Amino acid sequence: MKKKPLAVLMALVFFGGSFTTGCVHNVSETEHETEETTNRRDRQIDPERNEPLHDLSSVDMTMTFDDFYAQPVDEPWVLANRIPFTNGNVNTYYSQFITDSAGNARQGDILNNVATIYRPRVRHYPAEQDGYTIYEISYSEIFPMQAELDYVSSMSTFWSYHNVGFLDYYTGTIYPHIDMNTDIDSYSITGNVIYNGQTYEVGYYEFREDEELTNEISYGDDGDAIWDLEISINSTVYIVVPTGYDGIVMYVYTTDDSDTTYEEARNNNTSDYFGASVFGEAGDDEEIENINDYAFLSIAE
Repeated sequence: MKKKPLAVLMALVFFGGSFTTGCVHNVSETEHETEETTNRRDRQIDPERNEPLHDLSSVDMTMTFDDFYAQPVDEPWVLANRIPFTNGNVNTYYSQFITDSAGNARQGDILNNVATIYRPRVRHYPAEQDGYTIYEISYSEIFPMQAELDYVSSMSTFWSYHNVGFLDYYTGTIYPHIDMNTDIDSYSITGNVIYNGQTYEVGYYEFREDEELTNEISYGDDGDAIWDLEISINSTVYIVVPTGYDGIVMYVYTTDDSDTTYEEARNNNTSDYFGASVFGEAGDDEEIENINDYAFLSIAE
């Protein structure tokens, strides 16, 4: 059974370099910035940038949802459910597994299971279509992984974690999304939302990139190896909405379920699509969200 509002992501990382979702980083490469990396960083921090950082027409997977009829409400869902917004960084949990080079589970003591999602940065730009705005929501999640191993020859690791989700402030409707896996680093979902007889063409795009911050082995007095591996997953979400819409809410799963088994994590390495549903009500799977299991952040410019 799978929690509908989370995207379980798995990535493989090899000591001495890393392989995450089809992107290889050698140790020597992490010590020197390339021109492409430098230019990208400059674009990210450029206060004058007036267009999305990514090419929204170039994604790994595309979906179109059926016409969605949004129902008017007397009271916004966030107020009716007394949703507590947080303003800071959010800690969440992940599950790490040690494997051999063939992907078989190996013995290893996992010493950390807490990651941190740093508060998102929000920008917006006029869309090509008149009357629409592109929200750009970028955030980083840092995984300070540490494992104690009795040997390191041909060892590798992967981990699974909860991606963030987004919902509508007024109706509590979860935006359609796709579970990313080891083959999917970007996707787009587009379709029509009908509200009060008006049809709006909306879009949701997500891009994910990884950055290796630390990859080191040290040895304790007992001779066991301590593998320190710190990875930053940098995500950028684009939501195309009618100009003036201000109802984007980001939510993060914060309950500790890091006891996920190796088999469960492998089976969840999928690229499933989940349509719109109201938070806390039955949707595309059997699991129903509990507000107390999540942190919520209001997305505003």
